[in-house]
Amino acid sequence: MGLDELLPLVSLRDIIAQECGEDAANGLTRNRSGVICDPRPGHLETTPSFSVFKKGDIELWKRHGGDGASGNAYGFLLECGYSPAQAREELARHAGISLDAWRPTPQRAAYVASDPVQEAQAVLARCTPFDEHEVSKALGLLAPLSLQDAAGHDIKRRGLLGWSGLHAGQLRRDFITRDGQKLAHAGALGVLLFRPDGQMCGLKVRNIGTADDLRAAGLDRYIYRIGGHAAPAWCSPGYGQGDAVLIVEGELNGAAAARAAEAAGLSLDVQGLAGAGGTPFLEGLAGRPVYLYADPDKAGRACIQRVGQLARAAGAREVRVLSSLAFGGNR
Repeated sequence: MGLDELLPLVSLRDIIAQECGEDAANGLTRNRSGVICDPRPGHLETTPSFSVFKKGDIELWKRHGGDGASGNAYGFLLECGYSPAQAREELARHAGISLDAWRPTPQRAAYVASDPVQEAQAVLARCTPFDEHEVSKALGLLAPLSLQDAAGHDIKRRGLLGWSGLHAGQLRRDFITRDGQKLAHAGALGVLLFRPDGQMCGLKVRNIGTADDLRAAGLDRYIYRIGGHAAPAWCSPGYGQGDAVLIVEGELNGAAAARAAEAAGLSLDVQGLAGAGGTPFLEGLAGRPVYLYADPDKAGRACIQRVGQLARAAGAREVRVLSSLAFGGNR
């Protein structure tokens, strides 16, 4: 039985409720579309923009704004940290089908587990570089950081203010959509993201303020200022020259780790994932040691398992998991 046969048999609402809690699925029913706050790990949202709808017999989802991601129940489970094989098993469980009972028929080839590298390549194909106009636009949207603004203080407390390896600034003006929705405030932190080949591919914005402040203002913590380029990982400057690769959860965590490695004289290429569900670039993984670090929570543990499997499949010489540390406050 393939995905095309499994997907019509499962309820996306039930899967969201199971993975993210019943409250996360409020506003959705099994037989009706709806819009809720993005329930995916690492995609905190206060203004609902995550829509669930039916196309034919299959329920689909799409995030309007944010990373612009979309998919079906299988893709949602991957976003929650499931491996491709685990996601298929979970869909079968929801459909009430025993995997042991699956047998190939003359009309259908035997089930073959999907390749995690191919899965990643499909995601990374959306992380396209900015064109000339987008590069100019991204640079023009940002003003320099200083200790006179909240974004500057946010970067300073991470030890990154003034570090040449992080290309960041503050938004010059509010980001308001054509229909009048405010997505980011003037002064929000903007971080430019670059692919391993050095091409700019993202401008991720962090709205400044407490969770309560943002909720009251109807703002999400993170948004992408220039859409259509998925959710690329942050890559350290000169990526590809290190003796090993470090992959961590969170772009700014990646930048902090890269600066610490630089100060310690370590030869590391660093990637900071776009949250626990982020996909690392595959460049530089083959033949080198890969170290992994994520938050000590359920999403972080799933991230470690998924990215570790991917790194091995991509040819990493070895994969090692670094011990997690507990931190308070916002990352």
